[in-house]
Amino acid sequence: MRALVYEAPGKATFENVSKPTIGTDEVLIKTKFASICGTDLHILDGKFPARRGVVLGHEASGIVEAVGDAVQNVKLGEKVVCAPYLVCGQCTPCRAGRYNVCTNRKHLGIEVDGVFAEYFKLPSYAVYPLPQGMGLEEGALLEPASVGYHAVRRVAPTPSDFVVIIGAGPIGLFILQSAAAFNCQKIIVSELIKQRLELARCLGADRVVNPEKEDLRRIVMEETAGEGADIVIEAVGSSETIAESVYLVRPAGRICIVGIPTERVAFDFLTLVRKEIDIITSDASLLSYEKTQVLVSKKIIDVRRLITHEFEFDDIHEAFNLMRRKEIIKALIVFK
Repeated sequence: MRALVYEAPGKATFENVSKPTIGTDEVLIKTKFASICGTDLHILDGKFPARRGVVLGHEASGIVEAVGDAVQNVKLGEKVVCAPYLVCGQCTPCRAGRYNVCTNRKHLGIEVDGVFAEYFKLPSYAVYPLPQGMGLEEGALLEPASVGYHAVRRVAPTPSDFVVIIGAGPIGLFILQSAAAFNCQKIIVSELIKQRLELARCLGADRVVNPEKEDLRRIVMEETAGEGADIVIEAVGSSETIAESVYLVRPAGRICIVGIPTERVAFDFLTLVRKEIDIITSDASLLSYEKTQVLVSKKIIDVRRLITHEFEFDDIHEAFNLMRRKEIIKALIVFK
């Protein structure tokens, strides 16, 4: 089969590789749609570690091609969506129900072969039948939607909360829609790119701010009578925006860090402690597939609005290049 294989920073090539063989509790899936994550681009650009020789990609939907003898939750020919995590079920986090941070977790497209191929495989526990009311195109974006929803569940917003979201990339936009589903009293989204700001406004932001043109801290304080936001969710992964979140949140407020910085982050620790701020981090998703599927199938979270471009698998490098130029919000890769 044909697959996109990571060889080294700056180099991923199409190769003919063997179709995956499955065990008794594994599922072989024919890829129909895949989506490019920012992590895929960071791997290719040498900013995020991955195993050399791995098939890239972790966001996809497809059709069941084969099942192991012990598989009971899906059947041949069924349309499916996938969680791209392999977990052990035995470590302390797994036994505590926090399998998203499994000590032995392996991630498709990073440690094990991913979905940028004609076929991929997963354990049956990571494969879900496509929900009624959802297309396979939407199913390919269920994973990043679940990451955004999980982050919002981590901070447990209420209808009275004032929320600031820093970053309106795909994860930030899914965070926005998830926060809007909790009927938060006001949501401000900060973002540099005009196209993303416009979409954020359409998806439920009460106010959008370009911090290069407006003073975000001043706006937040004006909107909250000088108190600061109840919740700040950082979805950029920049050391500057993570540090700035301390000044945007109210005393006894909550900060959720979802973006992954590639450099050290320095906080104003005195302000952090004096304000007794809760800092929460969020990684991947936990039981969010089960919950996010409902929100996406009912269009409470609208994943289609984020799909700005579609490409044939052969043209995936063009998609990467447009992502580098910030011309894409979400690219869908179509497999024949």
